[in-house]
Amino acid sequence: MAWLREVRDRWRALGVLGLLEDAVAAVWEHNVARHDPAVAGDTALTLGLTSSENLRTRLLAVASEWAGRGVRIGAPRNSLVVEHEHVALHAMKAPPGHGPAPNFAALRWDGALRVDAAAENGAGYLPVGGQLALDGFPVPRRAPEREPGLRHVVLVWTGRPSTITTTGWLAVPWEGAIGADPPGPAWLAALPVWSHGPPDVPHPPDVPAVSIPFGLLCP
Repeated sequence: MAWLREVRDRWRALGVLGLLEDAVAAVWEHNVARHDPAVAGDTALTLGLTSSENLRTRLLAVASEWAGRGVRIGAPRNSLVVEHEHVALHAMKAPPGHGPAPNFAALRWDGALRVDAAAENGAGYLPVGGQLALDGFPVPRRAPEREPGLRHVVLVWTGRPSTITTTGWLAVPWEGAIGADPPGPAWLAALPVWSHGPPDVPHPPDVPAVSIPFGLLCP
């Protein structure tokens, strides 16, 4: 997907993806080290929730350092949002059952702010004939030179406690068939950003782009 590749490349060159990658790896490594199911009663849920909260506070702490580069880091309604130019990035820890490669056909992104983001993307773009182009975005409902149709992306990240491995994906949340039966898919496309353990940060191996067929995303 050309638009998502452009966002990934631009944010990587700016250093934002490197910031997110380093923060995720550091938070995950620290929390896995102190994870104690036997004594403290920790679970996979508490590990994920604590890591997400730590990621939010860690990034908010450096918000002023990035403001001069045109990057705004905030937490409206206590949900992390990183903005640059017209794009707003949200963060989501994938549930443990998804493994290092999230199953986007089954992955759901809940919460009022998140629903609004998906709906805003859905209001801007409509796949032509129910299909996504293999290498490019479908025709926008509004002329992109006047008002870009897509604005929101999600950093979907995973972590494995056994190996302290993390992966990161950029995905486009979408609700393009609001009120339709059956409902539209929750995601338009996703691209891998990194897959490695903490020793690899900040130079992960290159990973190929992945396009998700529209039909496979339907619930």
